[in-house]
Amino acid sequence: SKQSSGDMMRNNNNFDNKNKRFPIQRYGQIVYGSPGSGKTTYCNGMQQYLRAIGRDCLVVNFDPANEIIPTSSNNSSDNSTLPYDTLLDVCQDVINLNSVMEELKLGPNGGLLYCLEYMDKHSKDILDLISSRLDEHEQKSPCPTTTYVLFDFPGQVELFTHNTSVQNICQILTKEGNFRLAAVQLIDAHHCLEP
Repeated sequence: SKQSSGDMMRNNNNFDNKNKRFPIQRYGQIVYGSPGSGKTTYCNGMQQYLRAIGRDCLVVNFDPANEIIPTSSNNSSDNSTLPYDTLLDVCQDVINLNSVMEELKLGPNGGLLYCLEYMDKHSKDILDLISSRLDEHEQKSPCPTTTYVLFDFPGQVELFTHNTSVQNICQILTKEGNFRLAAVQLIDAHHCLEP
């Protein structure tokens, strides 16, 4: 029986040492910028745009501070206050800032640094989780192409300039996860208009 190109792409998702097949090439964007610059809004808009043109897209929330804060207005059946559909939400699946601050008695900056270093230390496990969820999603998806992935990172500049955790996570994604990633840096328009 003939396979469609989508079926062939989905069947080649896993690395197979015996057949010397390589993991499927994946594409996405690393979205970063200062706090409040619109990273989450950008990811939501980009996901909607890509889906409108027929490309499947999911978001990985890598911001441990972008977590769900239960309120009386939250619907109990809704697991996320994030505006986009997530493949992985680090706050729910790995580590979140409020828990770290409470348990380790750290402030927001120290807590974020701890979270990113924890994610760095467990980056291969996180990549395995992303890969398995992508495989599962693509098996069910009617879209014949691979899922485009947006990585929504935290905005604190010191996480990028004074620490190598984000760099290490990105290297794992590109080298072991076989992602080809573009970097999208967002800045607040106010800073452009009034330097």
